[in-house]
Amino acid sequence: MLGTPVPQGSVRAYQSRVIANNAEALASWRNDVAVTAQRHKPADWDTKAPVELKCVFVFPRPLHHFGSGKNSTKLKPMAPKHHVTTPDLDKLLRSVSDSIGDAVARVLLHNDSQICSIYATKRYATDDFLGVHITVTALS
Repeated sequence: MLGTPVPQGSVRAYQSRVIANNAEALASWRNDVAVTAQRHKPADWDTKAPVELKCVFVFPRPLHHFGSGKNSTKLKPMAPKHHVTTPDLDKLLRSVSDSIGDAVARVLLHNDSQICSIYATKRYATDDFLGVHITVTALS
C-alpha cells in the first residue's frame, strides 16, 4: 500500500476525552489500509480464521544520508543501514492490525486477536516505493 505509514499509540487527554496525537492522519491511514484490504480480499475469505500478519514498512531516507552536489544521489558511507528512528515498529503494527480487524468494518478479521503470528520490519526505501507491504495469510 502506498503512502507514509502512520503509527498508532500516542494519546493525550483533552477535557474528559483521550485522543490520539495524530488522530487525523491515523484515521486517514487506517481507512486507506481497510479499503485496500477490502479490495484485495478473496471472495471466500474467512473473517474468523486465525492469521499470520507480515508487514514491511518502507520509509524515505533523509536528505542528510546523501552527499551534496554531484554526489547528491550517492549514499554517504556513514549513512545507517537500518531504520532505527521513529516511528516505533510496534505502533506501526498496531495501526495495521486495528485497520484490518476494526470492530466496525471487520475487513479481514472479526477481531485483531485472531493474529497468531507476526513478522514485521521497517527499512529505508531502495526504490521508488514508500508505504507498507502487507500480507495476511489464513492459518489452518
